[in-house]
Amino acid sequence: MTWERFGYICRKAAASRLEGGSVAERLSQIEAEVACHLYGDPIKDRSWPRKILTDIQAMHNAQEAQEAIDIYQHLNLTQQFAAPMRFKRIVAYLSLIIFVFYSMVTIYSVKLVPVFIDLFETVGQSAPVHLLGFYQYAGTFVIVASLLLLFNLLLGHQLKKLFTFKVGIENSFIIKYLVLPTIRNSYLKVLEILQFPLRNVQLRTESTSNISDHSLSGTLVTEHLREVNAANMSVSKEMQELIEIEMRTLLASCEKQLKLLTILVAVTVLSAVGFFLVSAYSPMFMFGEFV
Repeated sequence: MTWERFGYICRKAAASRLEGGSVAERLSQIEAEVACHLYGDPIKDRSWPRKILTDIQAMHNAQEAQEAIDIYQHLNLTQQFAAPMRFKRIVAYLSLIIFVFYSMVTIYSVKLVPVFIDLFETVGQSAPVHLLGFYQYAGTFVIVASLLLLFNLLLGHQLKKLFTFKVGIENSFIIKYLVLPTIRNSYLKVLEILQFPLRNVQLRTESTSNISDHSLSGTLVTEHLREVNAANMSVSKEMQELIEIEMRTLLASCEKQLKLLTILVAVTVLSAVGFFLVSAYSPMFMFGEFV
């Protein structure tokens, strides 16, 4: 709901320009209104909606601040920035697989293995190699499998967190080095498009006081939007189109990586199940021979 509130604030600020007061004052007053709560929870600190509003409030030129608001008020960002349900299901599936894995390991290790070993000791026979192997190396196997599963879950949650648009998440270790390059590139392009109304002012005034850490002012996207602005085309419309294109690419790349993670998790769990079944059935077969 963050982007709904951001959109309302920009629309209200654009409509109330004739009421007087600076842009910063108008934005603060609108956020303090009771009606603002109808558009969702308060905008969180260190989120991109908050950063954009803060940067607008920090502009010294009222006309330039108003120009930025006029652009943002026409953007519909809610649907584009919402994580799709199928994306959330994959993360939930990874969580469920890990829960099942731990439950299976716990039940087998605590309830079954000690019973089998005691039975073999009672009849004076050596326990099967597979059972002893599991008993001896189960801890190592569980640790390795757990690290792999937990890493996949962490990576899935980190990809999901991209859609919270928290400032700086694009520079986290996982997003920078452990995801597909297309994911980070698309996300950075979306951020660049979002900041264009602010960057365009900064480029005109040659000021870098409010520019973000990763300077993308010379890229094709920014240059294209500057040409759109110079041609008196609708900057909001072109920003909307570009954001939709990049978000489709971002979603497709995230789903591709999550599918790869799902396959890796499935192989890990199947290997674990095979290991458990072999160690579980070997003593049953031996008991059958005794009978």
